[in-house]
Amino acid sequence: MNGPKSESTSGLAFDIDRDHVGWLTFDRPDSSANVLTPALMKELDALLSQLESRIANGQILALVVHSAKEGAFIAGADVQAIADLSTAAEARAASAEGQRVFRRIERLRVPTIAAIDGACMGGGTELVLHCDYRVASDRSATAIGLPEVKLGILPGFGGTVKLPALVGMQNALGIILSGKPVRPSRALRLGLVDRVLSTARFTTEVRQFVGDVVGGRVEKSAPSLGFGERLLERTGPGRRIMFGAARKRISAEAGPFYPAPYRAIEVLAGAVGMKADDAYALEAAALGELAVTPESRNLVRLFQLSQGARKALPEDVANRGRRVGRMGVIGAGVMGAAIAELAAAHDLPVVLKDIDRDALDAGLRHAGDLLRKAAAARLFSQEEASLKFALLSGSLDYADLADADLVVEAVVERMAVKQQVLREAEDATSGAVLATNTSSLSVDGIADSARDPASVLGIHFFNPVHKMPLVEVVAGPRTGPEALATGFGLVTALGKTPILVADKPGFLVNRLLAPYLNEAGFLLDEGYGVGAIDEALVSFGMPMGPLRLLDEIGFDVARHASREMANAFGDRMRPSGVLDRMMEDARLGRKNGLGFYRYKDGREVGPDPSVDGMFSGGARLAAVPALSDSPDDVIRRRCLYAMVNEASHALDESVVESPDAVDLAMVLGTGFPPFRGGILRWADAEGIQTIADALSQYSEALGNRFAPAPLLARMAEQNRTFTHTT
Repeated sequence: MNGPKSESTSGLAFDIDRDHVGWLTFDRPDSSANVLTPALMKELDALLSQLESRIANGQILALVVHSAKEGAFIAGADVQAIADLSTAAEARAASAEGQRVFRRIERLRVPTIAAIDGACMGGGTELVLHCDYRVASDRSATAIGLPEVKLGILPGFGGTVKLPALVGMQNALGIILSGKPVRPSRALRLGLVDRVLSTARFTTEVRQFVGDVVGGRVEKSAPSLGFGERLLERTGPGRRIMFGAARKRISAEAGPFYPAPYRAIEVLAGAVGMKADDAYALEAAALGELAVTPESRNLVRLFQLSQGARKALPEDVANRGRRVGRMGVIGAGVMGAAIAELAAAHDLPVVLKDIDRDALDAGLRHAGDLLRKAAAARLFSQEEASLKFALLSGSLDYADLADADLVVEAVVERMAVKQQVLREAEDATSGAVLATNTSSLSVDGIADSARDPASVLGIHFFNPVHKMPLVEVVAGPRTGPEALATGFGLVTALGKTPILVADKPGFLVNRLLAPYLNEAGFLLDEGYGVGAIDEALVSFGMPMGPLRLLDEIGFDVARHASREMANAFGDRMRPSGVLDRMMEDARLGRKNGLGFYRYKDGREVGPDPSVDGMFSGGARLAAVPALSDSPDDVIRRRCLYAMVNEASHALDESVVESPDAVDLAMVLGTGFPPFRGGILRWADAEGIQTIADALSQYSEALGNRFAPAPLLARMAEQNRTFTHTT
């Protein structure tokens, strides 16, 4: 949005136009996003003193708060400032200071209007909540949200006080507890914004709105509550029901592991009927407590790692990438169709190719279904979904890939097939970057079929593509910097988090998952039950147990992968044999409704009791009595310590460059509990010496698969940790 211009090098500027409207402009230098740093907040505080003086002198009739960055309002508070908070008192004071500054905006004696064009998150949302009016553009990127619970905290600059007053308590609970942004159309229905304006005419329509406000032609929004909502929100019994339901919902969704949403409910409930000063103080105290919890520390670190991962390429390499204006996907199966849908959802023209018309039609239907589901989830409108689907075309002819800048193959996981497809794609295109979505084959081996191996890299998406945020970007030994930078840039443009991975068997995620899943098989074979094994890991925080995960993967796929891992890594990846016996019993997992679990109408209904009887049970862990204080501990340690050990091997082999990359990949790629900070952050908390000692004992009792990795043994000897802990 373009308002009056004013010189500024700090990220904040102010000017007054000829209609006596003040324009407060956020424009952080050398950045695509505005962030509320402590320094910027101090400058805003000082500027408000100037504004108060000018308002008192009659120089300003209204104030507009806006961003000079097209399609970006305010991304929120500075996450590093949150990470730097060392005590609860310091965090509480920072919260109270932010509240004080924003309340000065609320107290200005002229109408204040927030003009929101683009993402408005966290502290940015709390700022606009203290304005008298809010208007938003209809740009697809425009959204308003309070994502603080995702960082293990709650809104601390007045969000818990102002939002319920504006949209009602039920709506406020939904926004704060989910952390999900609200699109302009819904924001208008909720009363979160007063108008939704055309992006193309945003500045003009903002000026018109300001004129209406100054002229007294606009009424302030107020929550519109139905009879049932009024009963819930305005009566004691109703509020008890409402807050109780919120707690049950959080318990079902997040379990007991994340304190922030529960604390947010306490603050929202406790503030009902309070004076504003007391409500703000309650919020600040809660923020102070949450900001220094281990959960928040870990979630903040993961957020920073995710942001940093998008900038992992050295600048001289990143600058060699080219923009992908058109994309090709070969293979219209579930994975290929989902990759094509992802491209179209991000407004990238894409051709989905297959050799079979029925398969192609099915792939296009699947992509269309995904777009419709995204629209139903309000990620964009149904009209936008139709426009995005129009960017997706299907073909049986390689000629339709001729002008693609990048082609991804997602065909069957066989070297000869992938080599042939890659060679045909290279022949059909003119210098396109060629990417393989292989999950287990050598990228360099696939590149052997190419005339220009430098144009080949791995881009390994995870299933389901539309939900999984991680993509492994695999550089083979002959992958050129242009191909690497182009593929890496595409991944970030598609909204995914890239992790640079070396071309080693299993890459990173599948390699670390292999011993974890395999150990669950050994435990089952020793007599531990399906339910006991999975519950031990779910109670640790994993999204599902290892045996339930094997059901999802499919036993045929998992067995093939386990054999590949055994071929690559020998005895420490020796398969347990459980999958062989399951397949001998005609079980494939969820795909045929017969797995470790039972399924009814496509839904899992609990462990299959007949499975436990298939395994006679051998010697339990009695040979390691010091580590056998409970079955749950045995299960967790054996599965998780095996994963830590393999991560140590991978780091020693430079599969990724750092423990940070391991932690981010395992959280985003496997659902390792975010509140624990990642597998290696958790290992540090568990104790490197403890893990190394346990692995040595397991190795003696159970075999060489537990032999401590050289790196882990060295770290134990030197009293080192994987990550810097605070």
